[in-house]
Amino acid sequence: MDMRQNFGTLLNQVAIKDEEIVIERAGKPLARLVSMNSATSGKLDFRDIGKLPNDIWNEF
Repeated sequence: MDMRQNFGTLLNQVAIKDEEIVIERAGKPLARLVSMNSATSGKLDFRDIGKLPNDIWNEF
């Protein structure tokens, strides 16, 4: 399915049906389209940077 022509349909699948869509180019996965509910579970929320530990960037 061509994402450029069907973006609205794909967004509905993700938002309403809570599906995950893998975006590929030339058969290689590039990105995932996931609902906000799925995407935020178990992940850091960088919008509230004050909740991050002070040493989070030490390894980089």
